[in-house]
Amino acid sequence: MIPLAFDSDSRLMVFTPHPDDEALGCGIMLQRARAASAATRVVYVTDGENNPWPQRFLERKWRLDSHDRKRWGQLRRAECLAALRVLGHDPASACFLTMPDQGLTGLLVQGCSKTLATLTRSITDWVPTHLFIPSATDIHPDHSALAVMLSLVLQQMRRKGWSGLVWSYAVHRHSPAFTARAYRLPQSVDEAARKMQAVYCHQTQLKLSRRRFLSYAARPELWQPLGSGEAGTPEGSVCAILRHSTLLRVAIRLSMKAALLQDPNLFLLGWAQPDKVECVHLRIPDRSSEIAMFDAATGCTAGTARYAGNGLSGDILLPIDIFSQEHPLFVKLVHPRLFFDEAGWSEIPPLAPAKQVATPTRSFGGRLLSATG
Repeated sequence: MIPLAFDSDSRLMVFTPHPDDEALGCGIMLQRARAASAATRVVYVTDGENNPWPQRFLERKWRLDSHDRKRWGQLRRAECLAALRVLGHDPASACFLTMPDQGLTGLLVQGCSKTLATLTRSITDWVPTHLFIPSATDIHPDHSALAVMLSLVLQQMRRKGWSGLVWSYAVHRHSPAFTARAYRLPQSVDEAARKMQAVYCHQTQLKLSRRRFLSYAARPELWQPLGSGEAGTPEGSVCAILRHSTLLRVAIRLSMKAALLQDPNLFLLGWAQPDKVECVHLRIPDRSSEIAMFDAATGCTAGTARYAGNGLSGDILLPIDIFSQEHPLFVKLVHPRLFFDEAGWSEIPPLAPAKQVATPTRSFGGRLLSATG
């Protein structure tokens, strides 16, 4: 595994979904960048403004309006700038995109061309040699959605010749799929202490989540190198994924709690045209049947899938004619929860050109992704 190494010619760009992720997920790496005199840009995609429970607790106010959320976002900006100073970086290295907190999945699945254009400009304007992004395996929906957005952007940029190094980090869970290929960044006692000091700058988050935040901060930083066209490992209720040129088979296994108390939906997303991303979704039924697929952006019917199984497990066969064969697809099984997802998005690479031909459904030759363990 190639370790993270910087010098004065390095140009680092770090994408963080919220203020506090720079310290929790990247605190040691940012100190190494400062020690190497590398140029650094930290991009805060949201201001973390939609974080109501700590705000209600601290302000003793139950009903929060847009002005309250804006004020909270400004407070969280001040905290992240203080954390950057602790980590050795000038606040001028920060960039704020003001996308909606707790709303990145909505942007992703409902048509994200403007969002992708904004992310692309951020990268091309800075011209990084090293790019650091959230992991698609992170169970926070904003983190995994941003990871998919940036993956879509990088697919297009690599086709145009961009060749920077890309690494991903996970804040909310180090899943087996993430840790299997991740590099552990060694840290000194002084570096660990400075990282913890930076985390303490985020007092708004520590009020109600101190134990969880400090446990995140105390873990070693893990960084997973990302290449072009790499497969993700299915996690959670998704057991295996098999891609064919016109069909996608997804094997699922639900827990009893998920099957009885929740309404799981499968999302499938990818490039449909060179400049357009499509996303369809469907509800998992409790018996073998045909299933209507819906366009996530418009709500219109987008075709029919087939489910073979019961309320706990089965196989879904989805037509993927609308998606480009030359690009990866992304799959996520969503269970409605209070805050975190069961798992992030799984990336399915394109087939080799020789396999991009029609094959009878019964043989279903294609590319298999299966869960580890």
